[in-house]
Amino acid sequence: EDSDVEETAKSMGAMQRLFLVMVVATAFTGVVDACDKGACQDYGSEPKFDSSDRPPSAAVLGRATWTMLHTTAAYLPDNLKPEEAAGFKDLVSSVVNLYPGDGARLIQTIIDDPSFRTEFDLTDTAEHAQLVIWKLHNAVNVAVWPHRWPFPDTMGLNTDYFDLAGGLGENQMTIMSMTPVVRKEVLRALNKRWVLAGGLEEAQMSRRDAKDLPPDRTMLGRAFWTYIHTITMYMKHRPSGRELASFRAIFSAIYHVYPCPVCRGHFRKFYPDAAVQKELISVTTKHSAILFAWKIHNVVTARGIRTGQWPDKHMFPQEKHLQFNISQFFIPPPEGRDQLHITLPCTGKNAKSSATCLSKRDGFEVIADVQGRWQIEGGVDQPLSDEPSTPSCDPPSFGQRLLKLDMYVMGKCPWCAKSMERLADNITCDYQCTRPDGRVLKARLDFQLHMVGLNNGTYRHPWLRAIHGSSELVGERLEMCAREHYSRDYQYLRFMKCMDRNVTTIPLRAPDCADEADMDLDLLVACANLDGERFVAQSYGYASWMGIDITPTFVINSHKKMVGLPDNFTDILCEELDKTPWSLLRANREYPSMGVSTHDTLKETAVWSAVAFGIVCFMASPFVFALDRARRKARIVGERRSLLKK
Repeated sequence: EDSDVEETAKSMGAMQRLFLVMVVATAFTGVVDACDKGACQDYGSEPKFDSSDRPPSAAVLGRATWTMLHTTAAYLPDNLKPEEAAGFKDLVSSVVNLYPGDGARLIQTIIDDPSFRTEFDLTDTAEHAQLVIWKLHNAVNVAVWPHRWPFPDTMGLNTDYFDLAGGLGENQMTIMSMTPVVRKEVLRALNKRWVLAGGLEEAQMSRRDAKDLPPDRTMLGRAFWTYIHTITMYMKHRPSGRELASFRAIFSAIYHVYPCPVCRGHFRKFYPDAAVQKELISVTTKHSAILFAWKIHNVVTARGIRTGQWPDKHMFPQEKHLQFNISQFFIPPPEGRDQLHITLPCTGKNAKSSATCLSKRDGFEVIADVQGRWQIEGGVDQPLSDEPSTPSCDPPSFGQRLLKLDMYVMGKCPWCAKSMERLADNITCDYQCTRPDGRVLKARLDFQLHMVGLNNGTYRHPWLRAIHGSSELVGERLEMCAREHYSRDYQYLRFMKCMDRNVTTIPLRAPDCADEADMDLDLLVACANLDGERFVAQSYGYASWMGIDITPTFVINSHKKMVGLPDNFTDILCEELDKTPWSLLRANREYPSMGVSTHDTLKETAVWSAVAFGIVCFMASPFVFALDRARRKARIVGERRSLLKK
């Protein structure tokens, strides 16, 4: 009987543990689905088909800049030498002088506060530098997000302490007035957030862009290059002397205070080179700044390739006729060879690029490629979205598949017109196709059309340039207005298909096409005059942010990118549809243009929660019954033992 009791107790314990594991596993399944296998850890907030090779948005640039400033301050020596203090201050000042858009004006306002300016100028220790950046970052956050708690949020610091941009600096927390306890707690939080255990010379982490973790060498390098390349993109074509001095000072700051000692040592080996110094001094325009940053980045990459650190990398850009090789960027160069010089263009009639010089034409092509990689048309201060205000289709019903298709075109692109002719009649809210195995797949189609072009101005004050001339721009304004006012059931595609029948006559076909598509021509013309430029500018900006410069380009489900329209496009689309998620929760994150409402997501969450609970109860019922039976048996055995003892 004793053995029966022990066996029963063991069985009860095992069943309880098994049941607990089932419950925990079910809970964690929901967590993983919510984060989409680690998407919560991505750098920035907009991962698409290739987030690492697209121009940085305002959020990504801001994160890179704070990573650069905080990490630099965190790894400074305890007591700064004059050149180290100057390097740190130059790095911060470059943000004031060169940061694009509204960010520079905000930081300038904060630094111009007399008390903060004094604290900044007195920077002579690592702790003081960390606190300066901490205070600056909190002041920016309070100005942009006044309802957030200042960092570290566990301390409950008052937002008024950091309201320097709002003109309330008289209540600010000065660094000198901080109590030892508060100072120690803030520095502890900063070190935990920005200092990597073991130092930056250690091997990189497996997730180089993990959020809210101390940066490793790769993250830090990426942050610096993101900052340097992006500020050159938005420079004035003729920068002021102050701006040029700030640009040059960035590289001097890297020489003196770059946080990674290994990387700083590599930089110090080539930066003093006479040719490099001559090229830096020769930077007087936006284009020369772009070329200098491009060359220095390739020099660093070439060394990594030569030493085996980055065997899979290559020189940028990789054009068919621009055959750059790593030996052109060795500094100092091997004996008997010379480096590529960017201030000495190849001379002579019809001069071509060589191993040591760039022709003017190739120099401009390099600049264009670098701009395509790092610049958003119209700047970073714009809404990086491009869709009509009214969704084309109703929200998907419960259990309905979702398929997203983005098409990038130019208004008078002949190949875009051919693609539109093939696709327009097949773009419907209720899409279906047949797989090779005979299965018929149905889905709600989220189709979005985007324009590709240039904006030499800003989003607020655009200076648009359509690739095929001014008539193309007029046509694009009309087509974007058709998309805005006739988005339901993709009615605007009828207008575009009509316009594309003969692209040489755009926009003269607009009256006939408006009549054919059952649209109000007066409404389209009024919209084109009032809002058309803004719609096109927003579309240009979005397309460049997505890294699209060739048309037509198609992107399926935000990850599969195709240039041109292949003959088997329908089969490719159907194959991708077979992989399309069912979840409305994912639809709300990945397909916001479908108009998935909170009510729909809550409804689906409730339904699936009920289903999951039912499954768990069904699976657990045998164990519950067995557990109840075991308990009754144990009670009976105990009662029998008590009677025998009596």
